[in-house]
Amino acid sequence: MQLEYSTHSQEPRHRFDYWHEVVCRHCIPADSHRAQGDGAGPGGFGATLSVRSLGLLEISAMSAPSHRWVRNAAHLRLHARDELWLGYLLQGQAEVRQGGQVARLSAGNLVLYDAAQPFEFSVAPRDILLMRIPRSELLNRFARAPSHAGRALHGHAPAVAPLRAMLGEAIAMPPAPHGDALAQRFGMALLDVLALALEMQEMAVQPRSERDLHGRIQAFIQDNLGSPELSLQWLAQQHNVSPRTVTRAFARRNQTPMGLVWQLRLQASRQALMQGRCSSVTEAAFAHGFSDAAHFSRAFRKAFGCTPRSLLAA
Repeated sequence: MQLEYSTHSQEPRHRFDYWHEVVCRHCIPADSHRAQGDGAGPGGFGATLSVRSLGLLEISAMSAPSHRWVRNAAHLRLHARDELWLGYLLQGQAEVRQGGQVARLSAGNLVLYDAAQPFEFSVAPRDILLMRIPRSELLNRFARAPSHAGRALHGHAPAVAPLRAMLGEAIAMPPAPHGDALAQRFGMALLDVLALALEMQEMAVQPRSERDLHGRIQAFIQDNLGSPELSLQWLAQQHNVSPRTVTRAFARRNQTPMGLVWQLRLQASRQALMQGRCSSVTEAAFAHGFSDAAHFSRAFRKAFGCTPRSLLAA
């Protein structure tokens, strides 16, 4: 499947509204804001979007003047989305803010961002590639991928060069016999390279001893997510290290051990509610390590911008 859109098909005064509608339909629902001096004169807002499928992935080539997208709590509540996205800036400048991280991009840089969390994406390019990624497909390859949201992958980072080459080939790939099967295989290979690039970036910034400890503790947390014993002290005891060593291993990723515990518990509860595996807010809270439904609801709203009851009703 390949779709083509151009604002030049619209009257100049309607072009930005048309652009907003197209991008929200094929990318992520969010507020859009024009930049001053964006070509809003007689020619209007000139932009194009090309969308194609790669099996479970979807990749879009965008060319547009400067503008900004903001996804906030209201969008999370009204338009819940669970996929991850990868942006690859071909030309211009961009900035992504998410989860306390700020990624400032120049041509050749990439950034991962999360549709399930608020973000701001300011773009001043002529060309950028955007790839929609089912969360489970990337997490199956690299479980810590969401922790990289809002961090730039620079052109000199390991495995980024083949990732950029594959993204360029993906958008240019011509239709061919058995194209769907080939596109799906190509998409899965592309995800493998992305997971490798993220993991190698992680390895480059953390000493091996702490990296190995962090990985072991994260796997342990995921295996024991429902345990009431889960605490910093228990994590340290189970890994024969001090609580300070555990804290230091997580601090290099701008994380805390218990912050990750509650983040994963909230994400698991959200999945359970969206998939209908919990019949009440209280059940969702108790099943995911919360002892108080009111505290669970407050934490859930802060994390996702909507109440757990609103997902239950949906």
